[in-house]
Parts: sequence; structure tokens; C-alpha cells
Amino acid sequence: MENHIGLIGYGAMAKNISFNLIKKNFFISIYNKEKVKLNFKFYNIIIITNCLKKFIKSLPKIKLIFLLIKTGNPIKIIILKLKKFLYKKDIVIDFGNSFYKNSFLNKYYIKNKFIFVTSGISGGSKGALKGLCCMIDINIKIFNNIKKIIKNIFFLKKNRFSCCISFGFSSSHFIKMIHNGIEYGLLQLISEIYFIIKKILIFKKKIINLITIWNNSDISCYLLKILINIILKKKINILDIVEHKGTGMHAVVNSIQNNININSIFEALIIRIISKNIFLRKTIKNNNKIKFNINISIFLEILKNSFFICKLLCYIQGFNNIIKNFKKYNWKINFNNIIKSYLNSCIIDSNILYYLLLFKKNFFLIKIFYIYIKKINLLKKIIFLFYKFNFSFLYINSCLNFLYIIIYKNYNFKIIQFERNYFGNHKLFFI
Repeated sequence: MENHIGLIGYGAMAKNISFNLIKKNFFISIYNKEKVKLNFKFYNIIIITNCLKKFIKSLPKIKLIFLLIKTGNPIKIIILKLKKFLYKKDIVIDFGNSFYKNSFLNKYYIKNKFIFVTSGISGGSKGALKGLCCMIDINIKIFNNIKKIIKNIFFLKKNRFSCCISFGFSSSHFIKMIHNGIEYGLLQLISEIYFIIKKILIFKKKIINLITIWNNSDISCYLLKILINIILKKKINILDIVEHKGTGMHAVVNSIQNNININSIFEALIIRIISKNIFLRKTIKNNNKIKFNINISIFLEILKNSFFICKLLCYIQGFNNIIKNFKKYNWKINFNNIIKSYLNSCIIDSNILYYLLLFKKNFFLIKIFYIYIKKINLLKKIIFLFYKFNFSFLYINSCLNFLYIIIYKNYNFKIIQFERNYFGNHKLFFI
């Protein structure tokens, strides 16, 4: 059965992808340990089972299976089980946030018993109902064989599917890891910007009006749009702790190994770690009342420009990490395609992506970066006010530090090496 898919997964993403495909008249077999209940009025659900053998038997001779389960050991366990039942022409696609190096190992465990494909998807569980952004590394011949099926989970706008194909096993999982790292940075940046807006404008209506105006400008992005929906909701009790699933940490560690600076994303990760230290955060509290003696309209315009600079740096740091790793592993990708696939379809969708199209060898060489470097004084003004009012601004400050090191020779790297040479057996270099 050509339009029959096997789906191994649980959670909102797996459920919504199932509904999406069911509505498009695909037949689906679902395997889940917990036997997640779906509405059986859909006649194209072949089976929902927690028995892997029954699940495999329900599938056609040549099988296509989507994996939408937790990364790490759960993926490893399921592919080792599938190895007993599948054959060379069968295809298994890991749509999870698997660490790209773990995917290398998983392919080794399979020993070519079946075709193993890695893919990263973005757009959230709600996006899964309408269409997702998909990053996939796959042989073109295999892709053409399954294109009619898997394109139904892609977001479609103006006859363009939000799909980016890369060449090199697990390269798509690496791209998704960087995507998530950029997401960490953007979320932290928005939280810092929102905090100061809230303190200045106070009233919800004024805050929503400002963010709506911003969303109709060149700083518009998906995460800013959903901020409006969050503000409109009634107060919900939620702990001020930020969880992280590991992709941001993997992105930071990988950048260190590749000697690529993504200090802004690193700060976003550190803040998530700090947020969990409730004991330390509750030890000392000082809630001073703040009085703002500033021209609010001028300040908000400076804040808007600073938001653009910091957001631009987040994308540039992430994408330059992709360039370095793709050279390292001899992977291939068209950067225009990946940026176009992000537009209107994923969590890190932003108008800034239009500025990043048609880059050449390095994202730091793009024209918009040089234009905004000249506006470094805007960041200084914002940071001065943050200091004045005792605000936390780790992400924004990291952006200024990043620019300082690039622009000015006020950081003496030589003295560190001289010190190392003095106490160690390091070679002495004169520059």
C-alpha cells in the first residue's frame, strides 16, 4: 500500500502529525507503548498497538516508518528492535532532536539492515497540523521515492514546500541542533527586552500595541508574535524555571570544539541553568522601586534597534557554526534553501532571514552586519540603563562584548599567552 505509513511515537507532535496525514487520506499504523487513544472514527487508522510485531505485520511489504520519540536511549532501543523485522528496502526516518553524533552510532548499530534517514522538524505541535519546516539529509533517489508521502507534513506556501535537503548522514540533526541553539538565544533576548518594556509601559494595552507595531516592521519574528498571545492570556501560575532538553548544550559544546564563538547562545544556556538554582535565587532579594527619568519614545526606538542587532548576532553565530561543521565533515548544503525553508514555517522564523539570503562565504561579511556594527553605541546606551536600574541582561551584554572583541583591539590576548609561556612549556610567539 503506497500511501500506508508506520508511525512510532507519542506526545502532541506525533498525535498531530498523525491527524494531519489521516485528513490527507493516508493509512496509518501506530505503535506506542502506552497505546495512545486516537479517535477511531477515522477508518484509515489501520492499527494502534503496543505490540511491535503486530505493528510491523500491519505494514506493507516495503515499509516507511516515522520515529517521533524521545532522543537518546529510546531511539537506540527502538532501532535495535526494528533491526530484527526490517529489510534493505525499508525506510526509517528519525524526526527527533537526536544529537548528530548519536545518529552516527545508531547507523553503525543498524549495519545497513534497513535505510536509516535523519531529519529535524520545526514548527511546534500546532504547526504539525498545518505543516512543518523539515531539514532532511537523504539520497535524492530515496527522497524521490517517498516525496509524495513525506511532503504532506511540510508547510506549503505559494507552491513552495518548507523543506531543505542536505547531503551527509546526520547533517540534518546537526542543523536542527543549531536551530534550537538560535531558538535559545532568541527566547532569552525577547525575555530581557520584554522585561524592560513591561517596567516602562506598565499597562498591558500599551505593551501589546508596541509589540504589534514591532511585528509590522523588520524585527518581526514568530516568537515575538506568540508573545502577544501569551500577554493576552489570563495569569497562569508557572514556576520561573526554564527547562532545557540538551540541544542548546550540544550546540555550545560543539562550537567550543570547532573554535566558533556563540557566546550569546551560551549565555542563554547558562541562564536556564541558573534558573534552576532556586535556593540561591531566594537567598537574597532586593525589590527596589524604579523611577524612569527618560524620554520613553526615544528609548523604545533605541531598544528596537538593539533588539535587531542582538537578534542578527544570534543567527550569524549559529549559521557560521553550520559552515564550520559542514566543512569538517564534508557535508553539502545550499544555505539559500535552508533560510527559505525557515521563512513562515518554523520557530525561528524572522524577517531578519531575508537579510541573510544570498550570503557568500561567511555570514559576518553580509552588508547588514556592517551597517549595524556602526550602531554599537545604541547597545551601550541600553546596557547603561540596564545597569542603572539593576536589571539582568546577560544576553544583550554578551552581544556588546562580542562586538567589542571584533571591532576594538582593547583585549590583550598576548598577555594570556605570555603568562602561559612563563609557567608552562608552551612555545613563545612574537606578533
